[in-house]
Amino acid sequence: MRSMTEELFLPSPAYALMMALGLAAAGTVFRLFPAEQSPDRKGFVLAPAALGMLLGAKLPVIASYGWDNLPAYAGKSLLGGLMGAYLAVRLAKWSSGIRWVGGGDAYVLPVCIAVAVGRVGCLFNGCCRGIGGFPAPVLEILFHLAAFVVVLGWRRNRRHVGSWFPIYMLAYCVFRFFSEFVRVEPRILAGLTAYHWLSLLGMALFTAELRCRRKRNMETGHEHAPVE
Repeated sequence: MRSMTEELFLPSPAYALMMALGLAAAGTVFRLFPAEQSPDRKGFVLAPAALGMLLGAKLPVIASYGWDNLPAYAGKSLLGGLMGAYLAVRLAKWSSGIRWVGGGDAYVLPVCIAVAVGRVGCLFNGCCRGIGGFPAPVLEILFHLAAFVVVLGWRRNRRHVGSWFPIYMLAYCVFRFFSEFVRVEPRILAGLTAYHWLSLLGMALFTAELRCRRKRNMETGHEHAPVE
């Protein structure tokens, strides 16, 4: 007998299709709305960002379900992946003695559109459900569509240039913390999920990042930090 999830949602090939469409949309947006980037910096951040994203995407899953159950949970965490990429690039900068700041502007719009499209696949597949079957991915879709529109407006008006990524991440961490209460995830500590704790860490991390950038901008007399 088919489960209710299988009856309500399309089979898994639809999930793969929407993921592919999300990546295609991200690539299109990346080309249509390029941010100002230094070619040498762009190459520098790609390798550590990719490695950090791969590791960060799995850590919350391991924290939630443990190593023994990992094969049964092949999912990856978007929030963990983005934070992992950010921390890896930061570490790479520090270890190389590089002091340029800013970064991530070029990837915010592509990420937003990729997630908005890709989460439709979650709806089709019946995964990431909320309490009582609530379609939690809808919240992610709406958040990322709203973020896309806001950042696109900033791009046109040249506002907050160089700080789009930490602003987006701070907003996403706040959103994810509260939306996590309607999601079905294991509570690992103090009645909170691994994603609750990851969101709290992200709030502290990106608040500190924005304060640091603001201080540097005030000291140098520049309104905007460099963009990578």
